[in-house]
Amino acid sequence: MDRLMEAVWDDAPPATAKAQVQICISMLRRMLSEAGLPPDIISTTNNGYMVRVPADQLDSLAFADLIRRAYQAVAEHRLSEADEMFHAATGLWRGHGLTTGNSRILRSANVRLVHELVGAVEQWADVRLRLGTHHSLVGYLSELVSHHPLREGLRARLMRVLYQSGQQAEALKVYRNGRRLLVDELGIEPGEELQLLERAILNGAPDTAPQPVATPAVGPMVQVTPRLLPTDIQDFTGHAEPIHQLRQHLLSRDGSPNSVPVVVLCGKAGVGKTTLATHIGHLLADEFPDGQLFVQLNSLSVQPVTVAQALERFLRALGVAGSAIPERLEERAELYRQLLAHRRVLVVLDDAVDEEQLRWLIPGSAGCAVMVTSRFRLTGQPGVTIVNVPVFDQEQAMQLLTKVVGSDRAYAELSECLRLVELCGGLPIGLRIVGARLASRPHWSIGQFVERITDESQRLHELVYRGLGVRATLALTYQVLSETAQRLFRRLALLEVHDFPGWLAVPLLDTSVHEAEEALDELIDAQFLDVERLDRSGRLRFRLHSLIRTYARERLGHDESPGDRSAALARLLGAWLFFTEQAHRKEYGGDHTLLHGKAQRWAVPDNVIERELIDPIQWYESERHGIVGAVCQAARAGLDELCWDLALTSVTLFEAQSFFDDWRVTHEMALVECRRTGNRRGEAAMLHSLGALRLYEQRFAEASLLLRPAQHIFAEIGDRHGQALVLRNLAFLDRAQGRIGDAARRCEQALPLLRAAGDAVGEAHVLGSIAQIELERGDFDAAEPHLTRALELVEVTGSRRIRCQLLCRLGDLQLARGNETDAEETFRSVVKMVQEYGDKVGEMYARYGLGVALARQQCTDEAEAELAKVQDQASYLPHRMLGGQIRMVRGRIQLDHGQADLALQLFSQAQQIFAELEMDTWRVRALLAVGDAYRSRGQGEAASIAWREAMALAGKLDSKIIRPVTAELRARTH
Repeated sequence: MDRLMEAVWDDAPPATAKAQVQICISMLRRMLSEAGLPPDIISTTNNGYMVRVPADQLDSLAFADLIRRAYQAVAEHRLSEADEMFHAATGLWRGHGLTTGNSRILRSANVRLVHELVGAVEQWADVRLRLGTHHSLVGYLSELVSHHPLREGLRARLMRVLYQSGQQAEALKVYRNGRRLLVDELGIEPGEELQLLERAILNGAPDTAPQPVATPAVGPMVQVTPRLLPTDIQDFTGHAEPIHQLRQHLLSRDGSPNSVPVVVLCGKAGVGKTTLATHIGHLLADEFPDGQLFVQLNSLSVQPVTVAQALERFLRALGVAGSAIPERLEERAELYRQLLAHRRVLVVLDDAVDEEQLRWLIPGSAGCAVMVTSRFRLTGQPGVTIVNVPVFDQEQAMQLLTKVVGSDRAYAELSECLRLVELCGGLPIGLRIVGARLASRPHWSIGQFVERITDESQRLHELVYRGLGVRATLALTYQVLSETAQRLFRRLALLEVHDFPGWLAVPLLDTSVHEAEEALDELIDAQFLDVERLDRSGRLRFRLHSLIRTYARERLGHDESPGDRSAALARLLGAWLFFTEQAHRKEYGGDHTLLHGKAQRWAVPDNVIERELIDPIQWYESERHGIVGAVCQAARAGLDELCWDLALTSVTLFEAQSFFDDWRVTHEMALVECRRTGNRRGEAAMLHSLGALRLYEQRFAEASLLLRPAQHIFAEIGDRHGQALVLRNLAFLDRAQGRIGDAARRCEQALPLLRAAGDAVGEAHVLGSIAQIELERGDFDAAEPHLTRALELVEVTGSRRIRCQLLCRLGDLQLARGNETDAEETFRSVVKMVQEYGDKVGEMYARYGLGVALARQQCTDEAEAELAKVQDQASYLPHRMLGGQIRMVRGRIQLDHGQADLALQLFSQAQQIFAELEMDTWRVRALLAVGDAYRSRGQGEAASIAWREAMALAGKLDSKIIRPVTAELRARTH
């Protein structure tokens, strides 16, 4: 509508303009209908009106098609056919076109149409002169010259036609009239062509004059098939899947029959989008017989090619003379679409940056197709298909590198080549530069070059070759990012993890969630950031390509002050501590069983916490590497207080998922840093936690060496909560090694300290330990109230993991009392709960209890199935004790079924495990069972040896705990 109003009133439409246009359209529809045309020939669109008419019923399109075919006929020396087509084309003109009113748009369009006509007539005159049928054109040419007196090419044709028709004087008169007009009006002499032609006519030899050259406005003098694609590279490698997708989408006609397929090759800088587009363009050359148009828009460079410039290049390639190219962008686009109508041309737009560029450069003919390369996804273009171009995998990268440096050289240093591929991250531009530098230096070993680029600070300096560089390529993208996105990009280099969650952008930028997410999306759209995967909770993970990360680190060092870098790192690590603390609180119902330092937290917004911490254990597992990396960064940055606090808070994850290597690495690093700075409380916390780790690993001697100095430091600095937590672990150590009395005393000492600290979960844990001690002593009634109170505490806090541990103790109590059915139900409920929140360790212990309950009920097959599920897994550190206990139960099942050999094997394995763990109480039980297995095999002497060894060992242990086993041994040995 705006275009129509401008066409009628230029830039000053009246207030009623829109209504007047609507009235005129209504009248036009009625007139066309009366002329026999269909009523829907003019349809209403969102922005105005559209005329749908076949090309052969619109004079301008029919004229363009006829002269295009005429030019082709001339090129093929079919002059008679060309003469007929030119005659038919000029016959479509009835008077002058678009002369109504003073509209700027109409005047411009009329200039173009007249230029097309004059160019066609000039060419027609040349054809007729060659055919000798030029006489009939004298009148037509004279009329055109009178209307276009300054058109020297047209005047030259009239002079030739007159001379060849025997009218030499008239021909010279035409020249003199033209010269007078040029001198009087413009003050210039005629051009060289006219002057030479006049001199030739005077000499009676017009054939010696230069032949005039037609300059038609539409199409070349002969139809040109543009071939603008760059050369395809000889060593093209990889991208099989994108090639398949491109062929499928560019040649597809599944959509609207009038639509133009538009495919955007999207990928990060240096991934080879242009190379791929060029390659596929050559592959599909036969599918687009009318040619390929190609333009490098260089949208991110300091001198980008504008849409107007691109259209000018395309129009020239299609044969339009420079003088005939319209000034206005809209008119260039119209002419461009007109020239491509009814032709099959592939248009390649390289390095586009936005949808506005595409809007002007997409043809209107469905026979064409458009292939775009961009670092941005350009999804705002209607109907566009996105084809992602990934970096090379190892196989593709090796293929490219081998082609460039030579197979003999590559295979001679295969491991070094693989290392180069890794350092380049599979990015084709990096691989090409590496290959080119090696190929130009045959005296270098590949290993030498690996050494040069292993240093990350020098890597981008090395990845440069004769104007081609990774840094320069990435800089083009960086410079068009918003200031916020640039800042986020730089600071992402602070992360020392393979992938990361999006919420980290908030502390890095110290801004709102919305602004951080906008910057994150901008980096994704610019291909600076990869959407890596979904974690178990369905949240997105992001990743920086290795070379892009290197560039980000460069920008961080160059564009940010040391103070800004330190502040961003402090916020990042403070956010990790805050988030990890919140996860522990949600899992345990508070800061239970945990010590905290005074390190500054960076409070992550509540809505982010709620969104991310739906399941704390799953969150911990997803962020495991980030947490470990943050602890290491804090240590290197000298942030000892934050370092030990974050390490200790992370034990929730390490313990639940058995990530014992992470537990060890983080705590040992934090311990070193605390000792370096003299942080006594942090040192004690790390010693205590490392001691707990050794308990989980059942390395009891090492645990004692760590727990006892921790207890001493906590007592020295007056940290009663720390003392209580160490006492709890020392009690576990005592119980595991058969010192039940010592274990009970330590538990009694820890309880009031935990209550004073408000550590309900720690209190529940100690109460559970007391209940277990009473169970082992055989005092079931004394065990029950402790267990009941412990369960009440965890119900209040909501600690799932401790609740499941206590329910397993309840199952043990039920088994001890002979309530096997109740025990089975309890253990089954625990199995279900731990499976729901992913506690694999808890599941092992629950299945063990379930297996015992089933065995007691003589459900041996089902018991075997449950126990077998966890035996192999439990046999490895840190659950070897459970592995031994499982073998004891399975051995009894086998012995009861007469399988003495298998039972002996299981009992012997269990005895060996308990001996290595120095768990003498369980070792006595295992030796008793070994003797029973020998006796069943008829080996009485071997049985007696095992029982006597058990008796000797039992004599060193707490008599209350071992008394039932001692009674059985005495019965067997007497």
